Amino acid sequence: MIVPNLLRTLMRGDVPLKSKLILLAGLVYLISPIDLLPDVIFGFGWLDDLVIVPLLGWLSYRSLPAPVQHDVVPEADAGENTSRRTVLYMVVLLVAVVLVILLGSGEGDLAPVSPVLSQ
Repeated sequence: MIVPNLLRTLMRGDVPLKSKLILLAGLVYLISPIDLLPDVIFGFGWLDDLVIVPLLGWLSYRSLPAPVQHDVVPEADAGENTSRRTVLYMVVLLVAVVLVILLGSGEGDLAPVSPVLSQ
């Protein structure tokens, strides 16, 4: 699995600080309540997480030295199987994005509810 191996690079001494900081930025953005698009906007609030976090993970991986990249993604996982898996992940991501857009069509009332004061 690529994600656990990528997370293990945070503890390695042969990984540049730049790679670690990019990966940490992705993790912090994932758990942070502050987003580019607030999660209150149903559907669209999750799109930035679906784009930014994998992008930062990919950038972190690309900034690793070649030997560490081979440790993160062993050669046995490369090749035709990886390309099929990538296509499958892209299809699942596309279906998820389409469902979020369709379900978050704005029909729900997202206005804040004001408290009723009884007098």
